[in-house]
Parts: sequence; C-alpha cells; structure tokens
Amino acid sequence: MPKTTQLDPAEIDAQATRHEATSDNIIQQLNQLKSQVDATLAGSNSAATKALSTTCDNWIEGLKRTILANLTDMAGYIRKESQGQDAQDQAAGQEIARLPMETSSFLGA
Repeated sequence: MPKTTQLDPAEIDAQATRHEATSDNIIQQLNQLKSQVDATLAGSNSAATKALSTTCDNWIEGLKRTILANLTDMAGYIRKESQGQDAQDQAAGQEIARLPMETSSFLGA
C-alpha cells in the first residue's frame, strides 16, 4: 500500500496538544517541588535551606524561560504551519479546478 505525505489536521493538532500537556505537567511538578522546598524552608531557616530555596527558584525560572517556553512555542508553530499548509492546499485545489476541462481530464481530475 503506498504511503502518503498528507497529514491529518487532527493528528497535527493532537501533537500540538501533547506539547502543551507536557508543558502543563512540568509546571505542575515544578509547583509541587516549590511547595516542598518552601515547607522545608519553613521548618529550617539555615543557610543551606535558604540556598536550596534560592537555587530551586532560579532553576524553575530558567526552565520556564527555556524549555517550557519552547514547548508552548512549538505547539503554536505546529498549528500555524498546519493552517498555512491547509490554505496552500485549498489555493492549489482552486487553481486545478480552473483548468480547462480537456486539461483536467488529462491530469486525471
């Protein structure tokens, strides 16, 4: 059976949704980690615990600026490109439909 290069818009959207879900899952886990670090800080005001809290805050912010932002951006890019491809396909279909009948029958339309 021949393979096709055509992508199903629903599959494309599902992939973008998986990127967003992964980002949401990471955010949830980071929030849990931050809560645990805050609870540890509440129980101990030592310099090591404060350093742990600061390190955790910096690490979380770094992740949000890089990985999480990229996951969200990728989901947007996937959807944007899918819509652009769909528009190109529609425009090409309209151009083919404008061909004279003799030509379109030759092309198998």
